[in-house]
Amino acid sequence: NLLWSYKTGDWARSVSISSDGSCIAAGSYDDKVYLFDREGNLLWSYKTGRGVDSVSISSDGSCIAAGSGDDKVYLFDREGNLLWSHETGRDVDSVSISSDGSCIAAGSRDNKVYLFDRKGNLLWSYKTGDGVESVSISSDGSCIAAGSEDDKVYLFDREGNLLWSYKTGRDVDSVSISSDGSCIAAGSWDNKVYLFDREGN
Repeated sequence: NLLWSYKTGDWARSVSISSDGSCIAAGSYDDKVYLFDREGNLLWSYKTGRGVDSVSISSDGSCIAAGSGDDKVYLFDREGNLLWSHETGRDVDSVSISSDGSCIAAGSRDNKVYLFDRKGNLLWSYKTGDGVESVSISSDGSCIAAGSEDDKVYLFDREGNLLWSYKTGRDVDSVSISSDGSCIAAGSWDNKVYLFDREGN
């Protein structure tokens, strides 16, 4: 049964739900980040400079990350206060936050994968061969997967070391990593779904 729906001002591009289902974040092309409670009440919204391509909420709902077409990564607390923002070179297509909100990964069309700590300090960035379409971080932040328009899947450790990369047939539009980082799934424009272990097999 449909519990609720909410009308945004434009395409709702991305959603993310806390582990207990108490908070739902959404990003829309009306240039806004939204946070709802379980009953569908709007807790807050925040206006960015352009359409919001990606949102990610920590397991406990305490932190919400967002990536926007205004070239920025944002981090908010549960009350909607902006904790920080960081400007990249181009649109931020994907964000992913660790379970405890201690690490935030971002992928940008400036061909880079970024990792930030909770305070907004840039821990590292890595340049791929083309725009980064998707990122996913393990629950403890120990592994970061990325998918790029250079047709590759990447896996990094927390320090930014490249553990491996794998060449698919076309752009890698989506990646997802298991909680413990033992399995990495990827979807590509070559019409294939891939599953790798932590070693890249």
